[in-house]
Parts: sequence; structure tokens; C-alpha cells
Amino acid sequence: MKILQSQLYYKGSLNLAFVCLGCLSFFSPFAKAQEQIKKESTSVNNFNNPLIQLTQKQVCPSAKLLTKRIFETVKYYIYICKGDETNPLGYYVQFSKNSGWKITLPVSNQVDEAYFAKNNGVIYTVTPYELVITKFTKRSSVVLREKVNHAIAADGQSLARGCPTGHTSFVEAATKNYIVYICGKQTPDTYVAITKNGNNIITLPLQLNYNSSQKTEDSEYIAVKGKTHYLLNRKILKVSRDGRNLVKEKVLYWH
Repeated sequence: MKILQSQLYYKGSLNLAFVCLGCLSFFSPFAKAQEQIKKESTSVNNFNNPLIQLTQKQVCPSAKLLTKRIFETVKYYIYICKGDETNPLGYYVQFSKNSGWKITLPVSNQVDEAYFAKNNGVIYTVTPYELVITKFTKRSSVVLREKVNHAIAADGQSLARGCPTGHTSFVEAATKNYIVYICGKQTPDTYVAITKNGNNIITLPLQLNYNSSQKTEDSEYIAVKGKTHYLLNRKILKVSRDGRNLVKEKVLYWH
């Protein structure tokens, strides 16, 4: 009797072992499938990102020339491709989002994160803040000026600089040559100015006597460094020293 019970116990244990192995063989492909779905989902999410989509396409003049910068405006994508022996500064590639129009030009000059390209009297300039197309005949005239909404390096890092980490941007203003941010945590307390063509930056505390209104359109912000005074309002950016204007530029947009 004991022998029979032992045999039944052994068979039951063996059957249970096979069932467990069956479970493992069932759930192992299931787990792999779930992992694959997760990967594919992540891949789809990345693919739906227009900037990621662009990096997956052949846009540079040669497959050997990788993209090192991507800029996006409302209407365009702009690539900066790595250079070669013919054009060591690289290539400027501009796509129209709407029409598919494309132009590829050698980069003629680079100043920090500002890139310049020329074509038949037209100069294309792109920075992390702005795309400007200027036509030169007897005098220069701006054909197009668009704010850059995204500017990234090949590793996906943002190229634009703005308010310090942890600060809010209360005002973003642009003139011909500068981007200015009024920053702060709970209230505006910092003035940040960046040169468009060189990405040089100056950060200063705002003076306590700046005129802040509930309507930012009516606000005026003042910062001081030594004898140099910085003033920004909706209409103008002015930098002066000893009563003499060093910079006086019209504000082109205010946000």
C-alpha cells in the first residue's frame, strides 16, 4: 500500500513538474512578445517624432556625411551635415514642410552655433533661435525671418540657451541681433541676453526698481553691470554706458 502511495505521489509530482515546465514554455514566449511589443511601441513613438524621422532619412549629399545639427521652424527643417574634403565646413540642407522643396548648399561660414550659406546673392543664416534669409542686390533685404522652435545636436541635446535651470521664462524677446529672456522663479529677477550669431550670453540680476506690470506688454526691465545699463521693453532693447547708446534695436517679437 505504501509502495502504491509512493508511486502515486511520484507520478503526481512528475505531472506537476511537466505542468510547470509547460507554464514556463507558455509564458516565456509571452514575455518575449511583450518585450518586443514594448520595443516596437517605443520605436513607433520615436519614429513619430519629426526630428527623429528626419535623422532616419538620407538628407545629406552623401551617406558618409552624417547630420550634426537639426533646426525646426514653423515652415522648415534645416540640417547641418558634416563636411568633406570639398567643403570642410559642411553642408546646409533646407526642407519645406509643405511643398517638399529642398536646397543643399555648402556652409560658407560658422560662428559658434550660427551657420551661413550663400546662393546667387542670397544668404541663409540659421542659429538655435532664428532662421533668416537675406537677399543682397543694391542693398540687403530680409526675405524671410522665422523663429527656430527646436534646435538639437546629433545626440539629441538642445542647442538653445535660455533661463537658468529651475527658472521660468516670463518674457522672451527678439531683436535683430539678440534674444533676451526675463527669468525668475516666482517673480522676474534675472536678465539673460544671447547674441544670435555667436551664442554669447550675459546673465544679470534685474534692478529692484524695474517697472513690472500685470500685462507684460507694458513692463520695462532694467539690469546694470558697472557703468553699463540694459533696458528692455515691448518696443526696444537698449544698452547704454555713460549716457551713450551701445545698442539700440527694435523688438521684433515679444512672448
